[in-house]
Amino acid sequence: MVDATTPLQATDVAARFLSPGEALLLLILLTGAVFLAFSVVMATWTLSFRARKLAVGRRVQDRTARWQFELREVLYGDGSLDALRASIDDGNRVEFLNFLLEYARRLDGEEHEVVRSLAEPHLAKILPYLDHRVAGRRARAVQTLGELGLPGYAEQVISALDDPSPDVAMVAASTLAAAEDGTYADAVLARMERFAHWRLDFLVAMLSSMGAAAAPAFRWTLADDQAVPRVRAVAADALAQLDDAASADLAHEVLTTQAEVELRAATLRLLASVGRGEHVDAIRLAVEDHALPTRLHAVRALGSLGSEDDLDTLYAAATDDPSPWVAIAAARALKEAGGADRLELLAGSDHSRAALGLQVISEVRSW
Repeated sequence: MVDATTPLQATDVAARFLSPGEALLLLILLTGAVFLAFSVVMATWTLSFRARKLAVGRRVQDRTARWQFELREVLYGDGSLDALRASIDDGNRVEFLNFLLEYARRLDGEEHEVVRSLAEPHLAKILPYLDHRVAGRRARAVQTLGELGLPGYAEQVISALDDPSPDVAMVAASTLAAAEDGTYADAVLARMERFAHWRLDFLVAMLSSMGAAAAPAFRWTLADDQAVPRVRAVAADALAQLDDAASADLAHEVLTTQAEVELRAATLRLLASVGRGEHVDAIRLAVEDHALPTRLHAVRALGSLGSEDDLDTLYAAATDDPSPWVAIAAARALKEAGGADRLELLAGSDHSRAALGLQVISEVRSW
């Protein structure tokens, strides 16, 4: 190691025999030599580090290629599970789990179960990552356990729903929802309030992916007066996605007793999907609501469930509602309900919304 004080010591000695100018020149030269030596050392270290990193990368690529070949042989050929398992040691368990995770997302049925069986002996290795200080590491561990380790590691994944990081919690909720049998619906719904700021369509898709087995839990959430209205709305939309006929009366009750706009709009979407004739009176009242989202979804529901007697109501909404969005929805609902002749009259009139009638008549589908 070069001693940084060397130039100063040498200069002190040289100063006895050299003029001040010559001593200064010597100091500059020695200082430059020190920095040059330091630069050479750092460059050598950097190149060595890069070489080691590239070597590690090549080894990882080689292992991955070997695992890919051996896994394909196991799944589609005469490969041996034992031979593939024998290639895994304590140093590459986590790497192997990351490899299997990518395959687990693309496979199903027996092939998916083979991947899970390969992962099972190594999952305990990543449990310490659940407490890692970096949220991304925790999320990756939760995702791996959720996709490859349920139900064996359900307790750990459910606990991650309460992780300080909302991103880690959402990863936990998504993997639990992907189980598709509704087993974890109650656990996810109990924490839905912390996800209420996420996009509604994303939350609805996540819940509905649990399948019909989760519908009772969704109905319970929709009926819960203590639940956050947005969470109840998500439950209602999930029930609509599942076409859950058993929730029709509940949706009607919530519509007629609750004032929160987003929740009422969601119950109207649910009624449009599974409602019956006895629910139409409440929908008719909602068409006159002061809140735009409520009127918008009320006219859509009326187009699905209404009778010929409701054609006048839909026509009035199409021509007179102050919101152009409600007017468009009403015109499309009118067409769906069998009122195309009225749209033709509107299109041929001098009404300010005559173009709307022509537009909806020419549409291939209502919405």
